[in-house]
Amino acid sequence: MEIEFQTTKKDFTEFNKLYCKNGLQKRMPVVILLICFCAFAFGGLPFDWEKFLIGTSVSTIVIFGFYYFIPLFRATLNLNKALTNDKSGLEKKKLTITDEGLLTESTSKSTTWPWPSIVSVNSNEQFIYLFLADKRYLLFPKRCFSSESEWLNFMGLIQSKMIHISGIPKFPFNRIIKKPSYLIGLICLIPMFGAIAGIVFIINGISKYKDKWFVIMGAGGILFTICFWYIVFFSNTFGFPGLMVQASQRQLNSLMKAVEFYKIKNGVYPDSLAQINNDNSDIWMYDPLQPGRKANKSNEYNYQKVGNHYYLFSSGIDGIPNTKDDIYPQVAPSDSAKFGLIRKSY
Repeated sequence: MEIEFQTTKKDFTEFNKLYCKNGLQKRMPVVILLICFCAFAFGGLPFDWEKFLIGTSVSTIVIFGFYYFIPLFRATLNLNKALTNDKSGLEKKKLTITDEGLLTESTSKSTTWPWPSIVSVNSNEQFIYLFLADKRYLLFPKRCFSSESEWLNFMGLIQSKMIHISGIPKFPFNRIIKKPSYLIGLICLIPMFGAIAGIVFIINGISKYKDKWFVIMGAGGILFTICFWYIVFFSNTFGFPGLMVQASQRQLNSLMKAVEFYKIKNGVYPDSLAQINNDNSDIWMYDPLQPGRKANKSNEYNYQKVGNHYYLFSSGIDGIPNTKDDIYPQVAPSDSAKFGLIRKSY
């Protein structure tokens, strides 16, 4: 069997990209676990969402660089070096399959590759490639063949020669790619890395399994992750802001009791919350809703003494005092006359 082919530098570059991409896909479970581990470690204790997101971004860049960009960079360097040392690499060639091995002939060079020197034969979306015992590879663009059956016959012939020489097949090219169960799609519902898993599902669904349900599951995983984090960070009922509102409300209730106790003890209300804090170090006067606001604004609860009364409230989720979402201590209407707390009307 004889074929004529020519491999361009663009072909080699594209092959390196595909090979590194496929390698990354095979390691994706490990990549996801490493990203999650680094993100949680960066989040620290007590857990900080901002640090967690930063850790996720940084670890994703570093780990993807380690498993994809660094191997691609090394492959590119090796390619440039090989093409510099061997000018025939980009020439048009004729390949002949013989009993001894593969014979390649170009205008400047003829080379025989004995069958024992060929380690494996495989293919990807665009190329057929043979790995050699000396860590090099032979690359054949599929466009050099007139049809799919022709390149399948070509690979089958090489495979049969390898089996005849070695007695055992090495990485059979015609192995069946088995699709995992659709139940694995449940991994897309894990909030911490559902979006990353979704991207992997979409890529595999399009390029590897040719299955629309993998694409749908991947898109669903991305959408679910977006909705989950939206609820966590922006929902005032179920999310992080809602939890902080509840915490702020509890602290205000306790803080009001401390202010009233200060009045009983000293005969007047304190001029500032710091006076209460000096007498009782267990009092917490910092509003959990306010960290992360502008650096030049205090994150203390709003307190103002007005004669024999006082204002005490949180600026709420918007971080702006004297608006409708301000939070005041909870006082039963029947008991409001007993205390000096007053509210602002909006």
